[in-house]
Amino acid sequence: MQKEVQYIKGVGPSRAKLLRTLGINTVMDLLYFLPRRYLDLTPLNFEQGSTDSVGAFPCVVTDYGYEVLTRSKIKIVKIPVTDGKRKGFAVFFNQPYMKNAFKPGDRLILIGKIKKSYGEYEILNPEWQKFDEINLSDYTKICPIYPLTRGLSQKILRKIIKNAFEEVLEVDEVLPPSLLNDYKLMPKLYALKNIHFPESWEKLKKAQERLAFEELLLFQLAMMVTKRHIMGEKRKNIYRDFDLKPFLKNLPFSLTEGQKKVVREIISDLKSERIMNRLIQGDVGSGKTVVASIALYLAAKNGYQGAFMVPTEILSIQHGATLKKYLEPLGIKVEVLKGDMPKTQKEEVLKGLEKGSIDVVVGTHAIIQDNIKFYRLGMVITDEQHRFGVRQREALVRKGYYPDVIVMSATPIPRTLALTIYSDLDISVIDTMPEGRQKVDTYVVDESMRERVYKFMEAEVKKGHQAYVVCPAVEESDTGLASVDEIGRELAENFPHLRIGILHGKMKAEEKDNIMKDFCAKKIDVLVATTVVEVGVDVPSATLMVVENAERFGLAQLHQLRGRVGRSNLKSYCIFITRSKDKNVRARLNFMMKTHNGFEIAQKDLELRGPGEFLGVRQHGIPEFKFVNLIKDLKVLETTKALATEIIKNDLLSNPEYMGVKKAVEEKLKII
Repeated sequence: MQKEVQYIKGVGPSRAKLLRTLGINTVMDLLYFLPRRYLDLTPLNFEQGSTDSVGAFPCVVTDYGYEVLTRSKIKIVKIPVTDGKRKGFAVFFNQPYMKNAFKPGDRLILIGKIKKSYGEYEILNPEWQKFDEINLSDYTKICPIYPLTRGLSQKILRKIIKNAFEEVLEVDEVLPPSLLNDYKLMPKLYALKNIHFPESWEKLKKAQERLAFEELLLFQLAMMVTKRHIMGEKRKNIYRDFDLKPFLKNLPFSLTEGQKKVVREIISDLKSERIMNRLIQGDVGSGKTVVASIALYLAAKNGYQGAFMVPTEILSIQHGATLKKYLEPLGIKVEVLKGDMPKTQKEEVLKGLEKGSIDVVVGTHAIIQDNIKFYRLGMVITDEQHRFGVRQREALVRKGYYPDVIVMSATPIPRTLALTIYSDLDISVIDTMPEGRQKVDTYVVDESMRERVYKFMEAEVKKGHQAYVVCPAVEESDTGLASVDEIGRELAENFPHLRIGILHGKMKAEEKDNIMKDFCAKKIDVLVATTVVEVGVDVPSATLMVVENAERFGLAQLHQLRGRVGRSNLKSYCIFITRSKDKNVRARLNFMMKTHNGFEIAQKDLELRGPGEFLGVRQHGIPEFKFVNLIKDLKVLETTKALATEIIKNDLLSNPEYMGVKKAVEEKLKII
């Protein structure tokens, strides 16, 4: 299965190179390269076809093909065909060689869209197959459609995968026979064959369920092993002082009910025998940082150091300033550790952490690297992009710190998904917003309003406010998408008095940090950026968010972008500009005008786009499922969760029958 793909019949070095661009290096990669959709190719006569959907048309060639040159110099090859009753043509654009591909009497299946033209039918640019190569009765009625790269056609890729299955006689069957039998699951090789070349729609469904079952079971077992490993650690850091009065007295506002509830859950963890491993979920602006400050305050009061990990240096500076405001008046020393600090200053911070004169440190994930020593680290707070895997957790434990861990997520995730993704964590939700936080007025407009939108932006800047403009692309291309370069240049030309800044992921980290610092310091009026601003800093004077090509983003992502404004008592606005005329797209965007509840928006996004698209899997720590759809496979999710619990409870992983499951779980743990 690890055999290189180039040795499969029909591949060779040049096609292997094309397959590599699709992430296919081995035979195993090829078998796991899934179709993105399927076509129903039940044979139709010409009259049953339509211009809207692809069909399969059995027919016979009635004459030799000929070439037509259109006025616009496009070469068209027309092959006369009949379905037995009606006349038609297979029509090929700019493929002159097709003229000699067929002769009268050839029996074909043509796959494509059909239209009626002057009483005759035309199948445009069809895929085709000769009858003498296939038996019509054996002909698969369900045709897989794969993601492609230039130089590979669907036909070629399907042939290569077919050849691979002829060579592969068995695959590693992870699940024991008893499970396959109890849950009526297909053997794995048979399931893979039916994923690529389904014998029927029912078999396709069963194949998808079989592979989703294995994937979810392994994932949940890995999460449970992780949780047992982490939660099995007895508490070493003993907490006795839980008096929050001094901290709350120093706060310029009262905690919301949601914050109070989560603080109670944290205190309950710290009083228990087990080490805390908790996820705190909260919508944009729900006050997660204050809750994190309370956890760090309790750690310091009980003699332990705290570390707060964030994704960017600019965010570390901002969080550092907030924590200093909350904690330093209470005698708790807070420091920010930055990459660009002068050497002497950095050494001082490292010395302070080792000796224990610094209570709380804020920085990127570099703050828990090997060369940084703590006197008594007891509390680690991290955002969702820096979740601890089992190996990292073990490294911290080996250092002798036994820290409690809080993971903070600004991504509202529907409960079902959260319970799957974060099943190794206890989950808390801050479900109320601070008083006085204004709703951001949201509008969906089309291209014709762009000039008015940017005039409105100019008016906001004149009031001393700032604005974001988010684009889906960095550079101009022929896709018609708004790009940072293009919009940045247009704004600079049309509004020369405005200070325009540009920010995107291709910039170096230092360059990005400097731009954000300038924006925070009000040296930039309008920041034109990609979604790198989505996990962003607090800019209280930013009152306008404009999103170009809003139809290209998920709802949850648009909600995160909207959360960049409205961070103060200033009236704020969010405007989504779309070029799409599609009613469904407009309805989806209009949903954003109706609700500001991140959990509702996330649920809707998940239903519309599925978990693969939901927020960008890699970016938000959501596991990449190959076979699982967390909306369609809820039942499988529940079944495998119950089964995983039973396997762990009865210690079945040590049973020889479960050897394959154990090995696969261990492999999974390496990447969690």
